[in-house]
Amino acid sequence: MKKIFTLFIIALIGLSSCEDYLDRKNLDSFDDANFWSSENNMRLFAQGAYTAYFTGYGSGFTWGNFFVGGGWADEYSSSSIWTQNTATSGNGWSFTWVRRHNLMLSRVDDMPGSDEAKNHWKGIARFFRALEYADLARAFGDVPYFDAEVAVTDKDLMYKDRDPLSFVATKIMEDFEFAAANVRANDGSQQINRDVVLGFMSRHLLYFGTFLKYHNVDQAVATTLLEKSKWASEQIMNSGKYEIVDDYRGLFSSPSLAGNKEVIFHRQYETAKATHSLLSYNNMGEPQTGTTLKVVETYLAVDGLPIKQSPVYDYASDNGLRFYPEQYANRDPRIAASLVDTVRINGAHEGYSSTGIASWKFLTVGANLQDNIYFGSNNITDAPIIRYAEILLNYAEAAAELGSFTQADANKTINLLRDRDIVKDGQGDVLPKLPPMVIAGSNVTANGVVINDPDRDPSVSPILWEIRRERAVELLYEGFRRNDLRRWKKFEYLKTIESGNGPTTLGKGAYIDLTKFSPSTRSQVEDAVYFYFPNPNDTDRGFVYNLYTANMRRDWIPGDSYHERQYLNAVPLDQIKLYKDLGYTLTQNPGWDTVN
Repeated sequence: MKKIFTLFIIALIGLSSCEDYLDRKNLDSFDDANFWSSENNMRLFAQGAYTAYFTGYGSGFTWGNFFVGGGWADEYSSSSIWTQNTATSGNGWSFTWVRRHNLMLSRVDDMPGSDEAKNHWKGIARFFRALEYADLARAFGDVPYFDAEVAVTDKDLMYKDRDPLSFVATKIMEDFEFAAANVRANDGSQQINRDVVLGFMSRHLLYFGTFLKYHNVDQAVATTLLEKSKWASEQIMNSGKYEIVDDYRGLFSSPSLAGNKEVIFHRQYETAKATHSLLSYNNMGEPQTGTTLKVVETYLAVDGLPIKQSPVYDYASDNGLRFYPEQYANRDPRIAASLVDTVRINGAHEGYSSTGIASWKFLTVGANLQDNIYFGSNNITDAPIIRYAEILLNYAEAAAELGSFTQADANKTINLLRDRDIVKDGQGDVLPKLPPMVIAGSNVTANGVVINDPDRDPSVSPILWEIRRERAVELLYEGFRRNDLRRWKKFEYLKTIESGNGPTTLGKGAYIDLTKFSPSTRSQVEDAVYFYFPNPNDTDRGFVYNLYTANMRRDWIPGDSYHERQYLNAVPLDQIKLYKDLGYTLTQNPGWDTVN
């Protein structure tokens, strides 16, 4: 969520449209006439947007984009159902930040300085405008686009209807291009630089390129955006500044990310200055929302094959009725850096997970969990905002979407991620690595075996399926999955309505042998947890079952307006009424204009 600006900045924007009421200006205060007098002041104004767009782990007890979104991703066992009612107000519809960035852009030429300095700050303003419109367009699709301040007297412009998404996405691309060409390569520690611009350009143009493609909005613009996303990724990849580091878990649980070669930009935290609570949620003394069986089954076996194909995993030996510690064995080593290796269940553990499968991705290895900084909102671990691994994944996906993904591309992206030396819990031997991804025509192979995942969506090519799997695993809990499913038009994956085969893997957690608990502990577990028993005659062994009543489950019917409308937010009704009352029209997104 965007943060409120500092008070003087609010006043500054307000003063741009107010009458002068003093004969002489205060020399020790800011107003629109004297504020834009130096780069330092321009930097101060820009700094007010940092926490709005670089949220990281949030602040206090307000989380950022990490480890959240359970209802709209498949990373958590969630009973959230689809949004049912059209929003009456709010819902993300606000252009305050657009005005702010346009104001900054219009004031740069008032600042004394060189053309280089002015172009840098124009680039910063346009970068922020691109980020804001990316948020708006991701939420609503078509939105009114403003590239300059709007005078309060210009009602026709102020109340114009929404511009097409393909037009807005093209404008976002143009802002990123200008920023990439003009923002400084280095503007000081923890300041936006060209690589930060390129990183967000890579991310957002991939989003809109694939959204336009899979929602069949504009194929030509989709191709252009994907090409630009790939280009932005490639600029970072060719810079030689970044590399994949071995300590995967440390990327998310370190007190300092300064100097980390995989981190392009991060949010810094420090006691008594800026703290968060995400680490506390991964503390083994804290309960957490559980990870689904679907996530666990997404990880490849150590031979590089899906678990239902891998002879090492041998899924057929128990048809998936495998206790969680055994599910964990012989897998992609990132599972050991992300998920706890034992069951943690309500009634038996204080720091339980609602599915029995818990995360420790954000928990500092070897931390003294009695230390105050690991509890409440006292956490001071730094948050990665843009990291090199994401750039490699963006490049790989864009190349595949453009039909140009080659073995050379696999080697400089996916296979670099697989080459980490991951050590579990910071001790012991390096865990076995996945074999390299090898492209064989339209297929992917591992150790010479063609991957044939029985769970592959047949509408997705084998190469793209494996790239998307790599993305799901590498970026687990980092706030991407909901938007990935949205842009791929794959909210159908979130369907949890059951078939005759029982719960989906989104409704299941760990498979547990209740006989392993003492009688008293078992009684506490059975009082606290619902179970699904695949064999009704065997109530000793079952899956933790979160979606145990029908009204906790989601359906998805392709083409049905109630379901399809979930890809975009409703334009709030109060805004539509405001436009109408003033004689203007603001259109609603499809499906949201029907009876709820």
